[in-house]
Amino acid sequence: MVRSGSRPASVRSRARRTYAVGLVAAAAVGLAGGCSLGDDASDVVPLPTTTAPGGILTLLATDPIETWDPQRIADPTAASLSGRMLHRTLTAYAPRDQGQAGDRLVGDLATDTGTASSDLKSWTFTLRDDARWQDGSTITCADVRHGVARTFATSTVRGGALDALAVLAIPKKPDGSSTYAGPWATGPDDEAGRTAFESAVACDQRRITFTLALPVADFDEMVTQAAFAPVQASLDTAPPEETAAGSIDESMILASNGPYVLQGDWDPRTGGTFVRNPNWSTASDPMRRAYPDKVIIETGMTTPELTNRVVRDAADAVNAVALAPAPAALRQQISAIPGLAGRSLATETELVDYLALNVTSPTLATREIRQALAQATNRIGYAVSLGGPDTARPVSSVIPSTLIARQSAPAPVAAADPSAARAALMGAGMSAPVPLRVAYRPGPLQDKAMAALVATWTEAGFAPILVPITDDYFATISASAAAESYDVMWSTWAPSWGSASTVLPALFDSSLNLRDTDRGRDVGGWSNPDWNASLSTIGIIADRAAREKAWAGADQALVDDAAYIALSEGVAVHLAGSGVRNLAAAPHSGGTPDLAVLGVAQ
Repeated sequence: MVRSGSRPASVRSRARRTYAVGLVAAAAVGLAGGCSLGDDASDVVPLPTTTAPGGILTLLATDPIETWDPQRIADPTAASLSGRMLHRTLTAYAPRDQGQAGDRLVGDLATDTGTASSDLKSWTFTLRDDARWQDGSTITCADVRHGVARTFATSTVRGGALDALAVLAIPKKPDGSSTYAGPWATGPDDEAGRTAFESAVACDQRRITFTLALPVADFDEMVTQAAFAPVQASLDTAPPEETAAGSIDESMILASNGPYVLQGDWDPRTGGTFVRNPNWSTASDPMRRAYPDKVIIETGMTTPELTNRVVRDAADAVNAVALAPAPAALRQQISAIPGLAGRSLATETELVDYLALNVTSPTLATREIRQALAQATNRIGYAVSLGGPDTARPVSSVIPSTLIARQSAPAPVAAADPSAARAALMGAGMSAPVPLRVAYRPGPLQDKAMAALVATWTEAGFAPILVPITDDYFATISASAAAESYDVMWSTWAPSWGSASTVLPALFDSSLNLRDTDRGRDVGGWSNPDWNASLSTIGIIADRAAREKAWAGADQALVDDAAYIALSEGVAVHLAGSGVRNLAAAPHSGGTPDLAVLGVAQ
């Protein structure tokens, strides 16, 4: 899933947050996967944990949550909340209080993580027989199939992940669109597409089998996405229509199979209340603790209002968690506010800023020149300029540190060395100053961060010219004309699930990206047929650890060729009231606090 360009405001607000370095230190809060901030870990009193059900939890958000329709959800915060409260999927990532600190894939609506055929082109899942909808009816294979079918109705159901269209064995039309147009297409020309879909997503009582057009070794992780959640076909007899106010028919969209159901109405601008689902039980769902009796979500708050409410720890915020990250200025002072360090959670957003290098430009066509530019890049200064050492962490890879691929091949971040870079330029036969046209998306912090890069690039012998682009940024840099206009293009990316397979091919596989009209997300035009071919080999490695290690190797090849320059990885710092318990982040959720384990004091 692309989480940049036209990404929601809530995604933008989570960008460029990170662990503190130097000014603050990390201390455990009782659960793996999160840390609180303070000058001295010994001075931090973390929030206690609980296993007691009951109480009311309040979640505070600045941005509206426009939809709970699983096939329409794009924002990672909404997807995480939906997945923990309302819409279970075949598989899911276990909370980080269960097992190791990283991620652990488990069966959710399915009894396990699925069984793949030897060629990885078929995946079968067996549904639990005790999972229920809020009306008490059993979740069926047909419900799962109908949820997947809705993603094909692209003219009606917009916004969610479209991976099913990409991988299922359903023929395409000459223009590349699917021959299946979704569950409401009933014309004579739609019969063949419907037949193909029913063959590709086949039901046999409690078993559902997906037939794929190509081998997908991590399909069991792909189905963790909200787009693969079931929807009751009996409540979804016509294309869903949004009202002018933005509300959606709750009888269909908010039919829950998770631990909570909506009480009353949902208003995207103000929020709503969720209470226990009487037909959900911990026995049918051992992954979700669902401790609170009630969850109130308040949306549309201003950042100062939200922040002040939680920092003051007033009566209406004791059991509250801020879904919006704390402002950078406040994070620099967290350790100075009594008790606040123990009520903070710093966690990676998995959003990585990087520079795509235009390998077709005369300036950067030579690998040695690109490597010199990388050597002169002040990643540390870039991160600091985004708000200080507790706002962005410099990185050396476009693969987030939370992914197994990055953990299997950690790479230290080298300080910029302009002198060595200048020597490399001279050795490559270049005469300073070397012109460099740099496109970026401007903003107060981003302007400062780019200026930090310009300083060391200039010292190294480059002559950078920053070109701010305010409108349609990603459409502009992906257009073919950009190849003639820019040498370097700032960009950003986050994975769709816990694999580098959702990072490297999307950004650098030229066979997927490069067209006559545009460059897709391979905006630097990097192309290597042998590297492209290696991806198909990596993608069919059945063992997850071995596969992610191979992805790390593919990434190293990109780094060695200076196809890109990684800059920083974001971390969100969320604040909580003193009554909140089990503060941890949900895996691969953009840093969203994990509602599967959150509780409140009794």
